[in-house]
Amino acid sequence: MKRKLAFAAAGLCFAAAAVVIAVAMGLFDRGMRPDENGMYTAHGHWVEALDGPDVDSAVRFGEKLEKLKADLLTEENRAFYAIVPDKGYYLTDEVRPATDYQALFSTVDSQLMGSGIEKIDLTGALTLEDYYFTDSHWRQERLGGVVDALGAAMGFSVDMDGFDPVTVEGFIGAYGKYGADKPEELTYLVSDATVAAVCDNYQYPDSTAVYDLARLDTDVPYDVFLSGASPLITVESPLAATDKELVVFRDSYASSLVPLLLGQYRKVTLVDIRYMVSGLVPQYVEFNDQDVLFLYSTYVVNQSAMLR
Repeated sequence: MKRKLAFAAAGLCFAAAAVVIAVAMGLFDRGMRPDENGMYTAHGHWVEALDGPDVDSAVRFGEKLEKLKADLLTEENRAFYAIVPDKGYYLTDEVRPATDYQALFSTVDSQLMGSGIEKIDLTGALTLEDYYFTDSHWRQERLGGVVDALGAAMGFSVDMDGFDPVTVEGFIGAYGKYGADKPEELTYLVSDATVAAVCDNYQYPDSTAVYDLARLDTDVPYDVFLSGASPLITVESPLAATDKELVVFRDSYASSLVPLLLGQYRKVTLVDIRYMVSGLVPQYVEFNDQDVLFLYSTYVVNQSAMLR
């Protein structure tokens, strides 16, 4: 009997040691799992876990961009695409199951290879610190690396020191509805070009300013940037250094990016085909020799059926 107990004790010790070794080697999942709302927290950030990846959706996303280019663009248009990584990309060790972002990105890249739409990689231009704690979006004042990456491919340069920051206290982003209740700062960047620019907003015709300050007091204060979601916005920038024009097929991330480009483009048109059927675009946008940027977040790539 004593021998059996000794063997049992030895077995338990061996099993415990094996668990310790497995954990040390990373053989067991150490990340947290999202809650019932698909949310988790890490390093003070509230994060929405990305479902998937949905590789089929990524294929359809690439096909959509190819069709838009074929149906709308001319040979004189230069076309680029960039995927905005959600902040979970920088937290893959924090959540289980971990999202295979590379599968998503490589699927789009393969689909668009040889399409004439040039890739701009933004993954190295951002870090976790470049995103809000209580919202999914990136911080405008932290987009210097993104602007540099875009400029290197598209042929422009922006001096981020040429903007004056205006900081608003008490910002709580979209994840406040899930319990993110610690206020943070929201900063928007002002320049002579952003002040002089005039917006023609299809959804909100009375919103003509680049920064819609009244939105700061609403449930979606991020909408301070270009008044939020709209099928079509045209921004005329009389103080731009060039006469070049830009068309951006976009989601909400472009709202805070485009103001930083108004010193380089005389006219920027933002098209959101989540809210406008693609077939209607030629009624509002005449394509000739503009630069064209397809800028979408991983959330849209992973749920591309929303692109109409």
